[in-house]
Amino acid sequence: MTVQNGNRKIEIEGSRRASELLRSLGLNPESHLVIVNGRLTTEDEVIPADANVKIIKVVSGG
Repeated sequence: MTVQNGNRKIEIEGSRRASELLRSLGLNPESHLVIVNGRLTTEDEVIPADANVKIIKVVSGG
């Protein structure tokens, strides 16, 4: 799968759950969204090996 996190693009072999992907990249699943092929996904959804993935950091303010 091709993963874009900010300006960084990396290739990752195989499929894996969204939460596993975030942890493997050292990212907190509570503060990041995973977009797979243009669609928001849940933490437990398995991302196919041929997917295009964008990781977006959640920003909150008050």
